[in-house]
Amino acid sequence: MNTLSIDLSEYLQIYELLRQKTIDIPKEQLHWKKNDKSWSIAEVLTHLLDHLFVVNFRLREVLAGSSVKLPAFNQDEWIKGQYANDGNVADVLETYRVVLNYNAQLLKRLTSDDWNKSGINPQNKHVTVEEIIQSFISHVKLHLKQIQRISYEYNLVS
Repeated sequence: MNTLSIDLSEYLQIYELLRQKTIDIPKEQLHWKKNDKSWSIAEVLTHLLDHLFVVNFRLREVLAGSSVKLPAFNQDEWIKGQYANDGNVADVLETYRVVLNYNAQLLKRLTSDDWNKSGINPQNKHVTVEEIIQSFISHVKLHLKQIQRISYEYNLVS
C-alpha cells in the first residue's frame, strides 16, 4: 500500500487554489454573467464540484474492476437544472474541500497496480486511474483560468 504512481501534492492543493482565487471576490462579482450563455464564477465552481462527483464515481468504478463505460454528464444542463448561480459559493467550496480530502485518503491507499487499473471513458478510450486524476487536475487548472477571465471581464464593465 501507499505506493503512489503520481505525486499527489497538486491534487491536495486544488481546494486552496480555488479558495485563494475566489476569497476576495465580492458576491455580486461571483454571480455576474457576461451574457445568458456564459457562466458566472459561482457556476464554474459548481461545475467543478459536479465534475468532482463524476470523477469520484469513475474512479471507484475503475478500482472495483467494473467493465461499464465511465459516465459523461451534460454540464450545461446540470448547471441550469440546479440553479447554480443562485447557490452559496462558500457552501460549494466547503463541500469541495471535504470531498477532495475524502478522495485524497483513498488515493493515498492505492498501490502501483491500482494506479494502473483502467476503464473506458465517454470517448471510448482506455484511461488509467493515474490518467483520471491527472485529467482532473488539468480540468481544474483550465477553470481557474476561466475564473480569472470572468473576473477580468467583470472589471472591464464595472
